[in-house]
Amino acid sequence: PTSRTGPLLILSGALWSLGSYGPTGIVPVWVLGFAFERSYDVSLALLALTFPADRLSRVGRVAMWALAGSFLLRSTGRLLLQDPPRTYPEFPADGLFNPFAILESRAAFETVEVLANAGIAVLAIAIALIAARRLLRSPSLTQAVIGPVLMGSVVAMLFASFDAAEFAWTTATGSPLIDVPESLSGLVDWVILAARATVPVAFLVGTLHIRSAGGALATMASRLEREASPADVDDALAAYIENDQLATLLRNQLAELRASRARIVAAGDAERRRIERALHDGAQQHLTGIAVRLDDVRRTAVTNPAKVAEQLAEIAAELRDAMHEMRELARGIHPAILTEAGLGPALATLARRSTVPVDLSVNLDGRMPLPTEVTAYYVVAEALTNVARSARANRAEVAVERRDDGLFIRVVDDGIGGADPLAGSGIEGLRDRVRALNGRFLLDSPAGRGTNLEVWLPCE
Repeated sequence: PTSRTGPLLILSGALWSLGSYGPTGIVPVWVLGFAFERSYDVSLALLALTFPADRLSRVGRVAMWALAGSFLLRSTGRLLLQDPPRTYPEFPADGLFNPFAILESRAAFETVEVLANAGIAVLAIAIALIAARRLLRSPSLTQAVIGPVLMGSVVAMLFASFDAAEFAWTTATGSPLIDVPESLSGLVDWVILAARATVPVAFLVGTLHIRSAGGALATMASRLEREASPADVDDALAAYIENDQLATLLRNQLAELRASRARIVAAGDAERRRIERALHDGAQQHLTGIAVRLDDVRRTAVTNPAKVAEQLAEIAAELRDAMHEMRELARGIHPAILTEAGLGPALATLARRSTVPVDLSVNLDGRMPLPTEVTAYYVVAEALTNVARSARANRAEVAVERRDDGLFIRVVDDGIGGADPLAGSGIEGLRDRVRALNGRFLLDSPAGRGTNLEVWLPCE
């Protein structure tokens, strides 16, 4: 209901009907018909440049305003500056007169006529080029809808340009631009009219295609080229699902998402089991032993109080060992230095611990959201682990930079390359972690030429 296509088509028909009164000789409607002759080219051009999204590009907007201004100038001249009996007394008026000619002047009328029609001729070609460019640059998905409209519009605008150029040339020189035999003049008029008629027919073809699921999707794609509001995105997704081919693509993406989630769940379960084993074999054993020792201290305090201090000192040492073990375990879960000091110092610690020399460059401005910092930390940690374990590299470079749109991470080594995300290197887990934050993950590891890992993470 909000589309301008219908009203513009109605306006085109009304202007065509008004222009048809020009040859009738009926006063005063012949003047209006002559003044607004072929003004429907303006509404047809606007339809061509806006269908189906109802939006104009900046260049299209300038061209449309200029075309409308040229037609308005021509209509004003024909209404106010000419009156057949006075302007062209050498031709029989046959009772024609112009009641609106308040500023009758042959020189002024012909000057306006030449300038306005020359402008229309040039601008019609410009609009034809804009329409052709839009057709060539549009995605293949949208061409089924807008293709017939734009091709018809190009033809119509070229004929409109010729028509206006003919008016301008004839007015300026008194001779036709192309000397058409009188027997063919009627045919030429019909060809020009048919060229204009291709535009409404093309709109019918495009509108019928919109009725289909593919057409609805193409229309939405055309609209999203210029503006993507949440409502537009919702409509696009609905059309996306309705299309069988794209629904298949959606199912594949959902399958990939489910597989990614399954890997994350499996990795989480494996990590929990590792922590359980570490707690059972380490800290839990320590704490159990300390509990037993404390029972011994309680009994010793009754029989041999002098030995209690020695036993408590031993228990304190065991507690310190247990605390150290817990800290080491916590470091494997969530690095304490990351929480306390931030990403920069945490990465510096990773670089110092690496068995392969690391050139570290960190350019950060303050802290970032914790999920971003944790993901960045593990990306670098896993990458350096792979460098040390598999790359046979002499050096590695780590660059971390805060940019306007997020955090950029790059890890490069001079090793043997050939990193395989599916070979248990931890890369696929990193990719899942990055994608969980709507980040971007790029791995380039040609055999024999080292590995280049680039990651972008959002900071909001």
